[in-house]
Amino acid sequence: MSLKDYSLNALRVFAVAANAPSFKHAAQQLELSQSAITRHIQTLEQQLGTPLFHRDNRVHALTPAGELLAPSLLSLFQQLEQTVEQARTCGDEELTTLRVLIPDTFLRWWLAPRLADFNAIYPHIRVQVDTYAEDEHDLQLPRTSQALQHGRIDVAVLSGKLKDRSLQQELLYQPTFSAIQSPADGSATPASWYINPSSEAWQLFCKQHKSLSQAYPLHAVAKASIGLDLLSSFPGFSLINTLYAQHPQFAKWSVQADAAVSAKTGVFTCLKARERHPVAVVAFSKWLSNRVQQSIASIHQTSGV
Repeated sequence: MSLKDYSLNALRVFAVAANAPSFKHAAQQLELSQSAITRHIQTLEQQLGTPLFHRDNRVHALTPAGELLAPSLLSLFQQLEQTVEQARTCGDEELTTLRVLIPDTFLRWWLAPRLADFNAIYPHIRVQVDTYAEDEHDLQLPRTSQALQHGRIDVAVLSGKLKDRSLQQELLYQPTFSAIQSPADGSATPASWYINPSSEAWQLFCKQHKSLSQAYPLHAVAKASIGLDLLSSFPGFSLINTLYAQHPQFAKWSVQADAAVSAKTGVFTCLKARERHPVAVVAFSKWLSNRVQQSIASIHQTSGV
């Protein structure tokens, strides 16, 4: 069979599903039902004449054929999407300012090191970034809704959806929080948990990993970022959004992949709903989604998930 005999949609669905922790997460990313994901995978398996996933409800694992196909396929689709978007925007060289609102931790530990990549691809788009305290996102939601409606910001990245039909909201990723341990420094100071005890992630962690959560005394902090900063000077543990764990600050720290929880609330990109978005908004939104999925795929490969 030649390439034209294979379903392009099925290949794309497999590319996402193979790099997602479950078909449920793949369905959320692609805005499809889980049954649609399953049908596309079955179609591709029939065309290839071999299974790509092990049929075990307890395990989301690739077969040898799936492992052979998966690594390069997601990258190919991401490159294709990027090339198509560049072709769409290559004629628009007028300098445009894009106003983006994001969590402070997202800028510090994920976006900031990658902005140069966006600037290289879209030199005519100037990204103007504003931030809000991630631990106070509930207070930020109504202000963000108004700012989007009145055009004071173009793109917002928020934890959870706004109850506003005038906005277009798409799932960016589903956060996972893992225990992270600071490097041993020979200090006589006893280890502690440096945690915001009222955070949703910690509440979930205490339920799912009770023994570890009670193994060390709790040093309460107001913000998750404070806990991680304190670990730079004191021995102990905190929780980290695994998307941030690739930052150089945490290169020598131990991320406990087996002590993790999935957040109940997804992270969404929010735009003002309209028939046709400005080129800069489309370019940044697609680039952001592309790079986040690349990071998540890299995390899964590193952790063996």
